[in-house]
Amino acid sequence: MPTMPRTVVTVAILLAAGVVVVPATAVAAQAPSGHVNPFIGTDDSNSPNPVPGGAGGSTYPGASVPFGMTQLSPDTPTGSPSGYRYSDDSIEEFSLTHFNGAGCANNEDVGILPMTGDLGASPGTNWTGYAAKHDKDAETASPGYYSATLDTYGGTEVELSATTRTSAMRMSFPAGEGSRVLVNASRSATGERSGSIAVDGRSVSGVFTGGGFCGANKTYKIFYVIEFDRDPSGHGTWSGGTVSPGQSQVSGTRTGAYVEFGDGGPQVNAKIGMSFVSAAGARANLAAEQDGFDFDAVRAKAKASWDEMLGRVEVGGGGEEQLQKFYTALYHVLQNPNIASDVNGDYRGFDGKVHRAGHPVYQNYSGWDIYRSWASLIALVAPDETGDIVKSMILDGQQGGLLPKWSHNNNEHFVMTGDPGPIVVASAHAFGARDFDTAEALRLMEKASEGGTMQGSPIRGRQAGYEERKFIHEDPSDSLEYSTSDFAVASFAKALGDDGSYDTHMERAQWWYNVFNTDSGYVHDRQADGSWPWPLNPASPDGYTEGNASQYTWMVPYNYKGLIDAMGGPQTAVQRLDHHFTELNGGLSRPYFYIGNEPEHGVPWAYHFAGKPSETMDAVRRVMDESFTTGPGGLPGNDDLGATSAWYVWSALGMYPPTPGVDTLALHGPAFASARIERPGGDIQINGEGAGAGNRYVESLSLNGKPHAKSWLTYRDIADGATLDYVMGDKASDWGTATDAVPPSFTDGGNQPPAAPRLGENLAEGKPATGTAACASSESAGKAVDGSLSGNSKWCSKVSGTKWLRVDLGSRRTVSAFVVKHAGLGGETTGWNTGKYTMQTSVDGQSWTDVASASGKRASRTYHDISDTSARYVRLSITTPTNNGDPAARIYEFEAYGG
Repeated sequence: MPTMPRTVVTVAILLAAGVVVVPATAVAAQAPSGHVNPFIGTDDSNSPNPVPGGAGGSTYPGASVPFGMTQLSPDTPTGSPSGYRYSDDSIEEFSLTHFNGAGCANNEDVGILPMTGDLGASPGTNWTGYAAKHDKDAETASPGYYSATLDTYGGTEVELSATTRTSAMRMSFPAGEGSRVLVNASRSATGERSGSIAVDGRSVSGVFTGGGFCGANKTYKIFYVIEFDRDPSGHGTWSGGTVSPGQSQVSGTRTGAYVEFGDGGPQVNAKIGMSFVSAAGARANLAAEQDGFDFDAVRAKAKASWDEMLGRVEVGGGGEEQLQKFYTALYHVLQNPNIASDVNGDYRGFDGKVHRAGHPVYQNYSGWDIYRSWASLIALVAPDETGDIVKSMILDGQQGGLLPKWSHNNNEHFVMTGDPGPIVVASAHAFGARDFDTAEALRLMEKASEGGTMQGSPIRGRQAGYEERKFIHEDPSDSLEYSTSDFAVASFAKALGDDGSYDTHMERAQWWYNVFNTDSGYVHDRQADGSWPWPLNPASPDGYTEGNASQYTWMVPYNYKGLIDAMGGPQTAVQRLDHHFTELNGGLSRPYFYIGNEPEHGVPWAYHFAGKPSETMDAVRRVMDESFTTGPGGLPGNDDLGATSAWYVWSALGMYPPTPGVDTLALHGPAFASARIERPGGDIQINGEGAGAGNRYVESLSLNGKPHAKSWLTYRDIADGATLDYVMGDKASDWGTATDAVPPSFTDGGNQPPAAPRLGENLAEGKPATGTAACASSESAGKAVDGSLSGNSKWCSKVSGTKWLRVDLGSRRTVSAFVVKHAGLGGETTGWNTGKYTMQTSVDGQSWTDVASASGKRASRTYHDISDTSARYVRLSITTPTNNGDPAARIYEFEAYGG
């Protein structure tokens, strides 16, 4: 991995995080940007079956500043969708625009390539033929800076830097070879579109047409001007297969221009201004932000801007690996959205017209991704900027019709499902962003569910059917997204005192239960007539948006109490979570956790709601250690404009917002000895005695000097400054496990599952078990009483006739209920759930009494309440092993309850 320049500063160790178990050695004090590794996330992760375009982080290593308009970065042959792949050893161009981690090909607008030697075949038909091999060992990157050495072109060194609206490029050509700079006027990541370009002395300017994000036909224009610090010795253009030396202007597709600088030697500096409004805007941006050709000054200012932003969070007590993971994650969080307004305030709105604002206008929102934790994090660490971001979203809604969903520049692309804009705004508001028109924001939120459109199309295209049936039959995951957005609208309305809107949207929020199938035990596809297709394969992504039933079932973040009741209670929920975390980055077609995609990001904190916060602590640290690294494949999936990195930042700080739209923070303990979040109203200081070195469990917590026994708090508790003092240890404690210590669920609106019965002790767990012959030695009877669904832990028997499973309780006990957990809870097809069976008891193991029976069953979990019965032995006798004709019985757990 190339190293990055570091600058020593005379302050305490700044910004550390990550939890790879390495010695907490002293790290040389340096500016926070010195810990950022922009190459993290630039290659594929370890997910076995990722979402399309989501194999890696899809980050870019080039030069930008926080939320900058321009991102000058290299593009490589197999770099889609981000433009760059670390394992590629050649560079096709350096282009002006990139997204941090989107899953569709995007941007790569205005490609620039320095080269030496003769210009052969026209770049219009052979652009990639000019790609340059480069020296990977010489490649470096740090915030606001990138450099590469192009071996193909005599070791030409290319250095990049940026300001908010401009870029800087320093090219060191070898002496004795003809040098030139190519500028592509029409090619982007999504194809060729007509552009225009003109050479005028030291200046190259043009209008570029980009767009086509995720296959859309919408486009935008970039106005750009490139100024060089030397007079060219020659210039020309190309169009298609024709190169025209000496020509100054050209337009159309497959077009571009070049300038020549003789036989090289001295450095050539270029500065580049851009605007989405006009050529005059591009020139004004360039004049305002770069008044000369001082590359080193631009680089220094870019670094300073990153240090200021990253320095709003200071942590200490970790090694360099932890520091690098944390700083890089925070760096990625701060790359999008992007300022779209010129220095004079002009910007192009969602109505296609030019407007002027008195604040920076931001664009580019991956709403479906960022609503889960990015919005609350950005409000916490950058409240002023977040206020402007929300004001910009409201402008988008006023000019285009609704709050944006997944927008690229001033175009809405309707990518992904649901209605995430209201959740982003509600979360920002809940975490302290207040400087925006809240009444107008609520109006736009409500408009979406009243048939409103954005640029002529509805964001809630399934709203009519959703209201008619109280669920979306085409896609249960989309139904959950609508309900989650409704919850956010309800919460925002309540904060504004609008009880009517709160009641309306809170009722809809509880419609999540209408896509929870109590037979399968999962969020389940449902037909328009209300019936459930059967059987369900919990690992299949068919019918879900970038996920499967195992994964989406946990996406009820505002009412985990209801979900846990629907599952049968905390004990079953914990077992299912344990099974779910068998794998950490399972991809689309495994019934396990998938950190590489956003729907699952909040699932580790479901343990909190089940009264087991120590299991959250274990899961979070496992994910941080195993799924995030400092290598090019160090992000587990698309960063999605900072969403995945936001997960890591929250996790390292020891708290997470599990319920988008409100200010709840679930607490799991910091990864570091100290962390300070700089806040206008007072800093938040987090201390972790014993943190790191494997100490992942909270033993105790004090808030502002007072013991805090709950596993959660709210933003309001810390908004004006606070001190959290943790004691961390290497063993799970009972901290946060009291009944009243769990985070809040929001149950207003009706349509609640019945409360799960309090079962007490499982009398069968760990007791001797026997049964008919097992399918395999690993599927013996004892597996059905081990208290676990994980690791395919089940009893399987396929002998002909009745199959039975017997448990010796050790002594006579009073049995009052049975629970049987069938194949579906183990992530297998629900067609294998048991069809007909009988529960029996005995005092001597010889004479048996039938106490409960079931037939025609297909449920993944069955509960049988019986009259109190004294017994030492219990037996499950199965006569119909499945509901789809398969001959094997599969029992994951056979549980007996009583006293």
